[in-house]
Amino acid sequence: MESREYKDDLRKLILDMAHKEIENHASTKGAQKYFEGNVDKVIDNNIKNMIKGRSYDSMYPMIIKKGTYQDNVMAIAKIIKREDIFKSKNELVKFARYLDINVNLKNSYSQILKKISKHIYINRNIYSKKYILYKRGGNEYVLEPEKLKNELIESYRSKTREDMKSIAKLLNLNVDEGEGAEDIRKKVINYIIKEKLGKKGK
Repeated sequence: MESREYKDDLRKLILDMAHKEIENHASTKGAQKYFEGNVDKVIDNNIKNMIKGRSYDSMYPMIIKKGTYQDNVMAIAKIIKREDIFKSKNELVKFARYLDINVNLKNSYSQILKKISKHIYINRNIYSKKYILYKRGGNEYVLEPEKLKNELIESYRSKTREDMKSIAKLLNLNVDEGEGAEDIRKKVINYIIKEKLGKKGK
């Protein structure tokens, strides 16, 4: 089982981020209830995808996160060099590209390593916020709260859109493929208001 402290901290962080993004939404209470009921599922799916995915999908963020705790560039370089995969210059170049660092392939292994380590050190405040260390059982995972938040909101919007589409269908309203949940909701409300006003006028 994951540590309760880690789980609660991550859940709270994602929920706070999601709530802030939709605080001006028409149905905030419904969104909040959905978020709280589905945040664990989003976290679990990300961990499953990480386990099933390519090794460097989980390794790169872990190295970056560990790098944010270091006091200097040399300490970060040591963390990178400890990984067997980075014995190869080509793999080091791939890591640099993952970090959006321009490297000259003619540069030596040491030069590329220094460039990567310096980049992580300079950006450690940004990376420390971007990545969160999450413990589950005896394993550690590095997750991205921003990504989790976006997935949670997107799943809510998708569900809401499908719900609104179902209501529109019952009312025989045409819905365009490009319309979002809020557009369909307005269309449904306008239709209901017109129907009520029409009945009152009779």
